[in-house]
Amino acid sequence: MSGTPLKNQIISWLKTNPYWLQYAGNSILEIGVITHDLLDKTYDYFKEDNGLKPIEETRAEITFNEIQTDAAAVSQTIALRAIKDISHVNALAAGQSISIGDNLTVIYGGNGAGKSGYVRMLNNAFDSRGDKNILGNVYVAGVSGAPSCTFTFDDGSAQTDLVYPANGNDPAFHKFAIFDTQSVRVHLEGDNKLNFTPIGFEFFELLDIFYNALKDKLVTEIATNKPVNSYPDSFTSDNLVKQTLSGLSASTDEEALKKIAGLSQKEGELFTELVAKQKQLKDLDIPKKVSGLQDLKTAFNDYISKQQTVLDRIKQDNIEQYTALLKDHAKFLELTKQEGITAFQQYNIAEIGSPEWQAFVKASRVYADKIENSRDGAHYPSQEDACLLCLRPLGDDERKLFETYWNLLKSEAGRELQRIEAEISETVQALSGLAVPVFDETTTYYNNVLGTNPELAKKWKEISETAELLKKNVIANLSNRNLALPMQSFAFNTDELMPSVMLIYSEIGTLLQSNPAQELADLEKQIALLGDRHMMGRMMKGILELVASYKWAAKAETTVAALNTASITKEQGRLFGLHITDKYTNLFNDECEKLRAPKVVSIVQKNAKISSFRKLQINGAAANSVLSEGEQRAISLADFLTEAQLNPNNKGLFFDDPVTSQDHIRKEYIASRLVDLAQAKQVVVLTHDIGFFIRLQIASEEAGVNCLVTTMRNVHGTPGIIRPDLPWIAQKVGDRVKTLRDRLVRLKVLEKAGDDDEYLIAVKSWYGLLREGWERAVEERLFKGVVERFGLGVQTQKLKKVVITPELLADIEKGMTDTSNWAHDAAAARDIPPPDTTQAQADLDFLDAFTKKCPAA
Repeated sequence: MSGTPLKNQIISWLKTNPYWLQYAGNSILEIGVITHDLLDKTYDYFKEDNGLKPIEETRAEITFNEIQTDAAAVSQTIALRAIKDISHVNALAAGQSISIGDNLTVIYGGNGAGKSGYVRMLNNAFDSRGDKNILGNVYVAGVSGAPSCTFTFDDGSAQTDLVYPANGNDPAFHKFAIFDTQSVRVHLEGDNKLNFTPIGFEFFELLDIFYNALKDKLVTEIATNKPVNSYPDSFTSDNLVKQTLSGLSASTDEEALKKIAGLSQKEGELFTELVAKQKQLKDLDIPKKVSGLQDLKTAFNDYISKQQTVLDRIKQDNIEQYTALLKDHAKFLELTKQEGITAFQQYNIAEIGSPEWQAFVKASRVYADKIENSRDGAHYPSQEDACLLCLRPLGDDERKLFETYWNLLKSEAGRELQRIEAEISETVQALSGLAVPVFDETTTYYNNVLGTNPELAKKWKEISETAELLKKNVIANLSNRNLALPMQSFAFNTDELMPSVMLIYSEIGTLLQSNPAQELADLEKQIALLGDRHMMGRMMKGILELVASYKWAAKAETTVAALNTASITKEQGRLFGLHITDKYTNLFNDECEKLRAPKVVSIVQKNAKISSFRKLQINGAAANSVLSEGEQRAISLADFLTEAQLNPNNKGLFFDDPVTSQDHIRKEYIASRLVDLAQAKQVVVLTHDIGFFIRLQIASEEAGVNCLVTTMRNVHGTPGIIRPDLPWIAQKVGDRVKTLRDRLVRLKVLEKAGDDDEYLIAVKSWYGLLREGWERAVEERLFKGVVERFGLGVQTQKLKKVVITPELLADIEKGMTDTSNWAHDAAAARDIPPPDTTQAQADLDFLDAFTKKCPAA
């Protein structure tokens, strides 16, 4: 174990660290608290030491205050006086109070008396690794509430009641520790941290808190220096400027940024020129011109197509054809008329040979065909048929007239005339369906030709008008079946206009080859880039500040590792090993010696997060996997006692059945060790082991240590009843006399009631206890406790106080004889009446007189 004070060793470690840590560590060492001013000042030093901030002022030299020896622990004087008013814990009785003595307090209780409920409450209130699972009263429905208990503490000047858990944060609750059955397993199996912070080591806990506070400030400032980059949002063009601004980071080259931002005088002039050129191109509006020429070309081609169609219908061959058709029509019309007049002269029919008459005849034939078809081909008219109009019967002359009509229709001239009529109708329909081609000032193509070839424009304007007039004359002549209007031949071809159309094609090609849209797009990109560079130049101050922030944050992130508490943990562990581990090991081995526990267990230490943990092992194996159950309990008890002794703030220890699984020899050692501990601090033992209970009484008596005893009982199913009187088996003879006097009162009640059987049973039981009182008197008074039941040995030193006289022997013989008569079964034939209470009173007084005549050692 190191002889150098812990504080001096911490100072030596601090001197190896940067200025900021020396400054903070020295302050924490001296004042033991962390202030906002200390945190802020240290943070500035931290940033300066790590290049995150320029050093703004001359730093004062740090003066460390080393000491000669470690200061003794100063701990508040405090004692526990009572545990009372426990509520909502298992089925424990309410309103009870357990007094706690200055030294040793022993609470005896059998199974089911309520000790476990109290221990679980103690495990929650005080420092413990034990069972903290508190249940309510599961036997009573509808009863609920939070578990609580009142503890009375005495600080030497006044007594204070603290309620757990309401006042659970009070330091008084951390001055007592509990050991129970579950603690055994935790001490053996777990990696256990001390339940207290050793004197001087609170520095590392504070420094850990301080490190984390510094780290929080650094992380917060890093976050503020990594704002969202909104500069790219100010630019719409995806060019060098936007791409550069989008990539701003800690690695950005500021000089490269400066070369991009802003415009030189020459670049400014170029920007002006490009804007002017852009305006010129936009004013040309070449796309619009190309679109107009496209429309002109389409309209011109449409005109040419339509005009050529008209010209094709009025060529010389066509005009001759139309003229011949009209002449043939006139000829066959005349022949038809002649044939009709000759055949029908005898009938005196008006308008013979006229078109209307011919139409009438054709319609009649169609109707006659209909009738014949309905008659399966029978001829119409027959002798039975009537006139179609007047319905009068047809005679031979009338039927002959019909036949003449039919013959007329079958004639060659008539059929040819019908063909010519059909051809004329088709021709008129075709000519009438031709679109009217317009070539005048109302059309774009006319104006286009007029601008390049006025003579050609004038010529085709006349051709277009003349062709349309001729077409109309042809239609009129054909419709009227005459040659009234002139139909001169017309021989022109629209191929003459194709050079003008080709000029339009050429102009379109020229415009398209110039690619003004691409040129304009290139201009706009150049203008946008120069404009963005100019705007970037105006933003440059903020951009450089943003980059500087990013660079600061990146550098600061590399310093976060400097606030890792691993170095603190390492140093704390090293010093813990020097100042605590060796001391702990020595104390632990000493406790094992006192408890006669196996000294084969080693303490393995490991450090983690400003804490040191210990584990009990035997050659690398967990102690509980090697030791017997009794050895395990002894080892864990030694570990618990070692920790308690190292804690200068500990004022008291509670033990719940600490000798479970122990043999009678180790029970004696444990009893002696607890009594020894009770000379320096309060020790409270809860046990159901009557032998161990008596051993504690004997050991405390021998050591001159005050021992306060009480019992916890289950009365009529209600556990947790506290009574100061001990159970009969543990009472000394004086207490037994008092108990027998109390029971004698009950005997008198039964005697007065007159129930002989009940009285007999009760008085025999009472005399049996009286006999045990005489037996305890022999052990305690006559032999002065030289030999005691439950004792491990014979106390020969007390033989000096043993005085045996005939009178004392006579008294013992009489007392044992009188009680034996009623403590044992009697023959039925004797039928001796039991002693009355007056006799019982006399027999008890005789025992009492003997105890006074023969005092204890």
